[in-house]
Amino acid sequence: MEALARLALMIAPEPRADAGLPRVHAARAWAARARAEWFDVRRYGANALPIGTGGRGGAWYLDGPFGSAVLRTYRRGGLASRLSAEHYLWLGESRTRGVREVHLLEGLRERGLPVPAPIAAAWWREGCLYRAALLMERVPVRADFLSLMHDDATTAPWEEVGRAFSRFERAGARHPDLNARNVLLRPDGGVVLIDWDRGRLGDRPGRWAAAEIARFERSLRKYRRHVAPEAIDAGMRRLRDAHREAVS
Repeated sequence: MEALARLALMIAPEPRADAGLPRVHAARAWAARARAEWFDVRRYGANALPIGTGGRGGAWYLDGPFGSAVLRTYRRGGLASRLSAEHYLWLGESRTRGVREVHLLEGLRERGLPVPAPIAAAWWREGCLYRAALLMERVPVRADFLSLMHDDATTAPWEEVGRAFSRFERAGARHPDLNARNVLLRPDGGVVLIDWDRGRLGDRPGRWAAAEIARFERSLRKYRRHVAPEAIDAGMRRLRDAHREAVS
């Protein structure tokens, strides 16, 4: 562990407070309008509200010239985070995490799929490494699916989620981490999937869709709290039935 810590200091020093403004890649809808200053969370002061539920930290709700938005920095998990929590190997602008997610979100929205609209991506180059962030619209939501299941598993919108999953499957859209906190329900009952870092688009429907649903189910069981396993069993049957009917 001590050797890992030394290596982290060598290859990924902590970013300086005066690291400066980032380079910015705007989504097409924001071409020539996105500004690097939008990615400086300090400029929002108390109006930058940290998002504390799920994820790895480093995300805020903001209001600015772009409207209501979410600013998210890219952060590593697992063993890689011991080397650096937020640095990635520089392989060119087009391969930065934020730029790739902007392109993916644009592609998903062009297909009519319910995902947040990207505003811009940013990166801070530090030698052969970089840090990155993404600014996207804040989706008006009622709650994430996990919270709705905690409230009442019998009235949670299992069928709506199953039908939404089928839409993404038919488009070949593979989510990188389909857990219950990444499935949001809008006030009108619509389903939105968030957190598409490392997602893919254009795959043929196949076994991966069942694997994604299984991952979603595992997240429900992992964080079920007081919800009985039998209630999750019944809900997942409803979800899979609705998904199967929508796909066929």
